[in-house]
Amino acid sequence: MRKIKAQDIHNLAKKLIREASFILPEEVRSKLDELNKKEQNTLSKKALSEITENYKIAEQESLPLCQDTGCACFFIKMGHQVELEEVLEITLNKATSEAYAEYYLRKSICEKPLFKRVNTGDNTPCFVHIEQVEGDQFEIVFLPKGGGAENKSRFTMLAPSKGVQGVMEFIRETLELAGGSACPPFLVGVGVGGMFDTVGSLAKKAIIRGIGTDNLDSDFAKLEQDIKKDLSSLKMGAMGLGGNETILDLNIEYSPCHIASLPVAVNIQCHSARISKGSL
Repeated sequence: MRKIKAQDIHNLAKKLIREASFILPEEVRSKLDELNKKEQNTLSKKALSEITENYKIAEQESLPLCQDTGCACFFIKMGHQVELEEVLEITLNKATSEAYAEYYLRKSICEKPLFKRVNTGDNTPCFVHIEQVEGDQFEIVFLPKGGGAENKSRFTMLAPSKGVQGVMEFIRETLELAGGSACPPFLVGVGVGGMFDTVGSLAKKAIIRGIGTDNLDSDFAKLEQDIKKDLSSLKMGAMGLGGNETILDLNIEYSPCHIASLPVAVNIQCHSARISKGSL
């Protein structure tokens, strides 16, 4: 067994929180620059230029990319030969509490979703997704999920007879409803299959797969391309101001499901697609 110290996980988690909060991933920067070069709409082009200026200042001055520093979401890939010295959620909550205070990040978690909605004061509890795999690897992906885009995300249980067309229509409808209030261009994560309680996690997992990656399944890889082609006609533009593009990218993750079900979840991530990754 490979033993991993709680302090090492703590330190890595804090590092990833800082990186995601202040530094936009290179793949996102490149895609924004690509869209800016192709954009013809004056207002949308100006917005993309301001988005670029914002991420440069954020990195140079160690300032948050967005005032909404989000829910702290951790995706863990842990080998079956790994032994932890502390409950993982305890370690990650400690790291989150310290990082959000030390880096002056906004605390956005309320203790009760109803009745008083008192802020917990340290952005905990964080949200932890654990995938156990073979071997002794330990990987963390951190995604600070802001409320604006999250609020425009949607879930549905389609009849299986709706098929591919039904999924495409639901995705398009979701983005149309989101509009400029979710800060496009979007990184769109789609979950298909599973159950009510798992399809949303699939959609988030699709987001952290990153830009420029294809689903390993050829049918779903083709569907990703077909949906992106369909969404190009929305011409929402940066911040909903009109223009050539609506999305940075769209990824799908899927899971087997019941013969009577077709769960679909669409998780929207704004143009500030903050994702950081690390391993021990």
